Amino acid sequence: MIPTKALHPEGPTCFRREGCWPNFALLISVVLSVLVSIPASAAAQSADLARLSDEGQAALKEQQFERAAQAYEQIVKLDPGSAMAHSNLGLALYMSSRYQKAITELQKALELNPHLDHTRVLLALSWFNNGDIGRATPLLEKAYQTDKNDPVVVAHLGLAYLRQEKDEKALAVLSRWVELEPNNPDALYFKGKAAMYLASDSFVELTKAAPDSYRMFQLRGEMLRLQGQDPAAINEYKKAIAQKPDAAGLHYALGTLYREGGRFDEALAQFKEELKVSPDDPMTNFFMGDVYFQQGDIDSAQKHLLQALAVQPGLADAQIDMAKVYRAQNKIDEGIKLLDAVIKSDPEQENAHYLLFTFYRDQGHSEQAKKELAIFEELKRKTTDREQRLMRIDSLK
Repeated sequence: MIPTKALHPEGPTCFRREGCWPNFALLISVVLSVLVSIPASAAAQSADLARLSDEGQAALKEQQFERAAQAYEQIVKLDPGSAMAHSNLGLALYMSSRYQKAITELQKALELNPHLDHTRVLLALSWFNNGDIGRATPLLEKAYQTDKNDPVVVAHLGLAYLRQEKDEKALAVLSRWVELEPNNPDALYFKGKAAMYLASDSFVELTKAAPDSYRMFQLRGEMLRLQGQDPAAINEYKKAIAQKPDAAGLHYALGTLYREGGRFDEALAQFKEELKVSPDDPMTNFFMGDVYFQQGDIDSAQKHLLQALAVQPGLADAQIDMAKVYRAQNKIDEGIKLLDAVIKSDPEQENAHYLLFTFYRDQGHSEQAKKELAIFEELKRKTTDREQRLMRIDSLK
């Protein structure tokens, strides 16, 4: 297999909107026998040619690309009609970062033999690294249509689209890269970039097309909420509701803001309006149940929590709140059973472990209570450590 090679972080491959691409491996997987084996011909019978061919192949295997290029340059002089010799020279030059010379040799190889698919891909990568994205793209597209399972082709086509600001196409192809390599940080990073750019493009178009629409007010509300400007976000949601009171999600969003601010009656009023639009929405029912529980209305809390769980049985927050209802009703067995189910589904649910601790403590089951408290404290410690690490990272930015 040909060894991997990193993209240069500077030069003509600078990335739009944020400087240049970072280094990352190309993952070139080309079997040496395909690119290195030179077919015998009338001009290829000399001992010198055989010796040079062996030397070039050995140099490629040993990743001595300059030495390989020197060998194949001599082979090309001896046998200029060999498409494979030009292709191998192009490979050695590419791996030596001599992209323009690689392009010349790869083009010559394809003139002699248009059926060298690996050579065509290598030509696309050479153009890509040389900054000629326009020429690289059609070849990458053709290769992608032939084989969507080659991460080299998929990655570079996605990046080529991103470089040309074809964000929708980029997202589709980069999503395929993530499917092929789900743990590759570069794949995840660039997919996120494409999604972010696509969303930004869409929001820009929304601003141009409908600057005073309820969707624009909704978007502003969401942005202000992310910035922690809740009063301003509330005003934007109110504007959106005034324009489109039956739009799903608006009353819900406003209700959650009121709930977070402790304005429970106003929150309930908004949640009730949301249920008129989306009567089975589990999150709206959950939040209504949670608010009612905090107000001490256990029966109303139970009604809405059960409605939420009827639609989404695995909604952990609703299950935990329902366990609190059971505790208030002194239905200990039901509460423990429900919390056990939550923990079985997600062993790191801190709140479930703590609530289970209180159940066991109140029942005098000291050993079980101690066990659950220890688990809760360990999970809490991990969460605190993680938050502190993130704070330290943020402070370095």
